[in-house]
Amino acid sequence: MRQDHSVIGLRVETAADAGGDAPRTALSDADWHDIRHAVLVYVRRRGHPQDVAEDVAQESLTKLLHYTRQGQVASLYALAFKIAANSLIDRFRGAGRYEAAVPETYACNAPLPDTVTSDRQRLARLSAALGRLPPLRRAVLLRRRMDNQSIARIAAEMNLSTTAVEKHVVRGLSDLRKAMDDGEELKGSSRDAQ
Repeated sequence: MRQDHSVIGLRVETAADAGGDAPRTALSDADWHDIRHAVLVYVRRRGHPQDVAEDVAQESLTKLLHYTRQGQVASLYALAFKIAANSLIDRFRGAGRYEAAVPETYACNAPLPDTVTSDRQRLARLSAALGRLPPLRRAVLLRRRMDNQSIARIAAEMNLSTTAVEKHVVRGLSDLRKAMDDGEELKGSSRDAQ
């Protein structure tokens, strides 16, 4: 049994070699090449990559050859496009089964390493700036912001006026904000120590 190898890589068995029973395909290698090219263009224009287009074209031509051996086909191009469309649908269905089960990326709630490093640097700067605040201002600010105590309670427990507590909080936040923005050392004055 002799087999011809066409340009498109299909092995075509002639009717004479098969015993003369099957109808002979009257297509030349150029015809098969044109059909293959048309299927490639068809698949690529639907947004699929080249490797998928190659696979679909090969599958389409293999099935088309099978159909032409079984009988007369009205339009080879129409049948080739229909086979290609069905092949794409089958690929989509097959890919959908596995994509849901195994996602390509796993969501991770952990911050990125550069974010961790940046946050640690900011925390160190804030801690240093907080340590440079005058002791009274630091105590008032921590009670107000960290312990969420009311201004009246802080004033009563520390023997300060509510106005003094408010000023310590405002100045402390301003000093911390400046230290975080500039990264500079805080300069305390004797007035802040009160």
